[in-house]
Amino acid sequence: MKHVSAIGGVYIPNYIPYLLLVIISFVLLILSWRKANHKALVPYFFCTVGIVYFFEYVTLILFKGYVYFPGVFDNSYFDNVLGANVSNGLIVPSAAIFIAAFELGFWWIALIAAVFMGIEELFLHLGIYRHFWYKTIYTGLSLLVLFHMGKWIWRIIRFRTGRFIRFNVLYYGNISVQGTFMFYLVAIFHLFFFRVNWFDDPSRGHIAFITLYFFVDSIFYSLAVILRAHWLWNVLLIGGLACINFLLLKLSVLEISSYWVLGLLTLLQTGELFLLMYMRKLLVNENLYENSKNLV
Repeated sequence: MKHVSAIGGVYIPNYIPYLLLVIISFVLLILSWRKANHKALVPYFFCTVGIVYFFEYVTLILFKGYVYFPGVFDNSYFDNVLGANVSNGLIVPSAAIFIAAFELGFWWIALIAAVFMGIEELFLHLGIYRHFWYKTIYTGLSLLVLFHMGKWIWRIIRFRTGRFIRFNVLYYGNISVQGTFMFYLVAIFHLFFFRVNWFDDPSRGHIAFITLYFFVDSIFYSLAVILRAHWLWNVLLIGGLACINFLLLKLSVLEISSYWVLGLLTLLQTGELFLLMYMRKLLVNENLYENSKNLV
């Protein structure tokens, strides 16, 4: 049975406040898109999500600073990660993009960070979120840094997308896309599972391992795309990942529902390579367009 929380004596499912955050996120993204009118906003969004995932990997997964209770998945740890995806992996990047697109100043950024702190305190009050060693003030301080950094990154993406910048944008973007898609593939369909003895909770170990996997393979994905590697190197990359998956299976680290899942993983990893190629194209083409406008 799903958890419920009381607001003014009225009981609602836990997922309702999280759903409201999702709706607000899409509103912010639509407004940002209309304002910026820049296709590079797509890789910029995924890049921002990836940066937030790095933060979440440390504070949520490794050191268990807090826990979410959206009450959607039966698996409590997957439910926790879902809450993190909404609270930090969607609404925070959406706000960062909104700030960058509208070029909001310090006091607006401070106000938005304060609003996030208020939402966090509300979630604590409702019992759909819990702190351990983490404090709400940490959210406010980290958001001030992230939002200002986001404005800086957006300016660079628009005007000076050299190889180093493109590599970082694609690297963090790849982490976010792989991490999000693979999480829901496991949480909903239970097709595979990485079993490591890093924590008492096997699901926590799975999330920790697969996220680390993405941190590493994203380096090779991004290098291959940025350097515009010959097709043979791309084949070797995908083939190497397929071999690693098979090795992990033989070592009993990877568990799969059926052998066809190995083929599915390879297909998805191939699709990820083409997606990164498309995001690189958006970065390069939109950067050239932006610079041409400023020459007129």
